[in-house]
Amino acid sequence: MTTPGTSIEDYFSRLHALIRPVSTEQGSVHAGRVLAQTVTARRAIPPQDNSAMDGFLTTHLDKPCTLKVVGDVPAGAAPRAPEPGTAVRIMTGGAIPEGFDGLVIPVEDTDISPGPGPLPETATVHRLPTRSHIRRRGSHIACGEEIAQSSSLIDAPLLATLLSSGITSAELYRVPRITVIVTGEELLNGQLPDSNGPMLEAILHATGTCDVTRLCCGDVPKELREVFDSATQGATGSDLIVTTGGVSAGAFDVVRDVLTDHGERPWFGHVDQRPGAPQGHALWNEVPVVCLPGNPVAAFVSAHLYLTPVLRTLSGLPRTLNVWDRPRLTATAAADFPAASHHLIQPCHLTLDGTVTAAPPPGPRMRSHHVGALLGTSAFALITKPLNAGDTLTVYPY
Repeated sequence: MTTPGTSIEDYFSRLHALIRPVSTEQGSVHAGRVLAQTVTARRAIPPQDNSAMDGFLTTHLDKPCTLKVVGDVPAGAAPRAPEPGTAVRIMTGGAIPEGFDGLVIPVEDTDISPGPGPLPETATVHRLPTRSHIRRRGSHIACGEEIAQSSSLIDAPLLATLLSSGITSAELYRVPRITVIVTGEELLNGQLPDSNGPMLEAILHATGTCDVTRLCCGDVPKELREVFDSATQGATGSDLIVTTGGVSAGAFDVVRDVLTDHGERPWFGHVDQRPGAPQGHALWNEVPVVCLPGNPVAAFVSAHLYLTPVLRTLSGLPRTLNVWDRPRLTATAAADFPAASHHLIQPCHLTLDGTVTAAPPPGPRMRSHHVGALLGTSAFALITKPLNAGDTLTVYPY
């Protein structure tokens, strides 16, 4: 089926309808993985009453006084409860007997100098604190309290919270397996280097945790069918195939021909965008195949527009329902942008110095083969009307 002039939004929805999250597994929590269950704390934070300050633990005082110092409680030592009129020197994080009715006098509020030193015989309190400086067990996170919901990405803050609350393993979405296939006889015989394959692998790894296999195939239909079969069979078969090249209407556009004749639910056509108008997708042995254009700028733009949300859904993250539902910034155009007869997906240079400005790459208008023009870009903009320096635009960082 060929449908020219499909909108970006419709094509995104059509493609995304093929994508389902990968299966789940029990595993150790690691940064980059995605939770497949709601998790609750198995350990309170703090795990026990402890001191919020370096100072002296004592019973409640009515007024400043001199206390006899009867011992030390460094962090990690067993808790010790002082008798009235006495104190124990305690470090930040030092354990306090659960429910102890007292307070910590910060060392700065006594006649003892802060820092290392021998245990003093006495400590004279100059000023009573306005709070106890005792962190109670579970005052931050109680045992059994919900930490994160299913489909949460384990980033650095969540990883630290999980481990601190006693969660070392959970039900996780499996790491997606992706095969990237670049096509073209000119790549096999060395006429051109393969830049698309490594570029797409880098984009995928920057988007999320995944295992990527890169392959190169010529323009022989039988060979491409064999590559598709090999990539999708067995217990460790791919969850997603990404191709570049061979998706237009030329005599040797092998990807389009093979998937149209032998794939499931194939769609190939033109999307109302530049660069990257030729797009396509299908299923092969029930595995989604995302077919990107072969020109490097077109492949780059299409990967950020379509492929990165696909990987997020595949990984178990919340499904993206709209192609423009992604992080964005409002920027001021630092230069005139090229006029667009179609929906122009324009890579931009961003400047962040208290305000956000965006500019197209310098030089002639970017063409789909101008891979060097991508250098230094960090966002794209959708250009649908004339845009001059000083105008406001929306940019989507990548």
